[in-house]
Amino acid sequence: MERGKLKIFFGYSAGVGKTYAMLKAAQEARADGEDVIIGYLEPHDRPDTLKMAEGLPVLPLKNIDYKGITLKEFDVDAALERRPQIILVDELAHTNAIGSKNQKRYLDVEELINNGINVWTTVNVQHIEGLHDLIDSATSVDVNERIPDEIFDYADEVVLVDIEPEALIQRMREGKIYNKTHAAMALENFFRTDNLSSLRELFMRRNADRIEKQSHNGELKIKVLVLISPSPSSEKNIRIAARTADAYHCRFSAMYVERNGDLSDEAAAVLKKHMRLVKDLGGDMVVKYGENIVETVADYVRAAGVTDLVIGKTWQSVGKKVGLEDKFIAVLPQLQILIVPDSEHISYHENFMQRLMGRLFMPRRVMERYKTANKTLDIHNLIEREIFYSDNNEKVVADILSRSFMRSCAVFGRTEVVTSWENEDISFWSLVHEQAVAEWVKKNQKPAGKGTDTLREAQAIYLPVITKGSVTVVSFSCKNSKLTVTDRLIFGQIESLLRLIL
Repeated sequence: MERGKLKIFFGYSAGVGKTYAMLKAAQEARADGEDVIIGYLEPHDRPDTLKMAEGLPVLPLKNIDYKGITLKEFDVDAALERRPQIILVDELAHTNAIGSKNQKRYLDVEELINNGINVWTTVNVQHIEGLHDLIDSATSVDVNERIPDEIFDYADEVVLVDIEPEALIQRMREGKIYNKTHAAMALENFFRTDNLSSLRELFMRRNADRIEKQSHNGELKIKVLVLISPSPSSEKNIRIAARTADAYHCRFSAMYVERNGDLSDEAAAVLKKHMRLVKDLGGDMVVKYGENIVETVADYVRAAGVTDLVIGKTWQSVGKKVGLEDKFIAVLPQLQILIVPDSEHISYHENFMQRLMGRLFMPRRVMERYKTANKTLDIHNLIEREIFYSDNNEKVVADILSRSFMRSCAVFGRTEVVTSWENEDISFWSLVHEQAVAEWVKKNQKPAGKGTDTLREAQAIYLPVITKGSVTVVSFSCKNSKLTVTDRLIFGQIESLLRLIL
């Protein structure tokens, strides 16, 4: 049986007109003689949407009894029996009522497609699983209903339904999206210009990523692996690994190293959830057994040809001389390692650490490592959040590093970008001898400039960020003071992230 085709009407917010656009296209298809039927429609009592649906045949909904309440859901079995050429199933990310055939509506849609039925549906960018942490960061809204990335990426057709944020807000004020009571609440909360602009940017970029992924036909030699555990922070690490793989146009794998000792029921449940997320994001799951995590992972990395490893750095490793990531760097020197600070654990224990510092003498080494971890986390989160809203990666990096290290910063990559700190004179970077230092670092792939043993007469320090096929040089002004040892350490911890985006 030939597989059906999936057509998604894609938007960045409720009210942009996805359902209306889908119905309009359905009316045109019906006028051309195609068998089109409405399987499920969420009109939100919008007059224009209801009017556009007039004349289209409607599949009766299925009644689901739940705790004395009758809920109406899409009837996938009735759709399979009816077998239209095209069926409209609104709200792809919807969670079905308990007692339905499938838990999620996208599973209903997959069943229809696998049985040769063409499906048209709607979804917003905030419902794509791989963007969950970015959406949360950009809008402070935790979206519970989400779809796996691969459903969106491999849809046969995606129709962008776009509207300027200002026009959308005006529609909201006019009561064309929600009633006046709900509209007033929405305008004060979610429907703000900054929120909508961020979502629109993600919406555009996510579709561009989809197109690029589908059109990429080259041989893929990059292999991304993320280590997971029952820790809550693994969820973020998985999403970062998925986005890393997207950037390289390849799949990713996740590995859990099981050791002797049973997991608690709670830990086992969290781990199972992480494994489901890996699958939802299009990854492969690997489970290995071994007492020594480093050796077990290293053996797999060598055998599988892994090129990029994503691991988390928890607050617990702050006071240790040698953390897990340091051991991996030692045994796998050729591997690109992306270290993701564990924001949840650091944040959770921050107050505890502050109280402890007030009561006990804490070794300076531990204190410095704690501060370093927090600063690293802040920089990492800033870059991760802002990089998706900009077309100029070098500019984002220069701006964030300048603010974080409180000194002017220059990035010599595809383009030369310089950011001034507190109106500092940065014209020295254009001098011939400073440019020569940058070229030397790019050629030799070693640090140089002030604070190093090479070309120390320079007015700045120049640090190489070695990516696949090129070298980008990041430079910090040292006109007022040298880069501290702690700052060098922080830069080293974020270098893996810089490699990915520069």
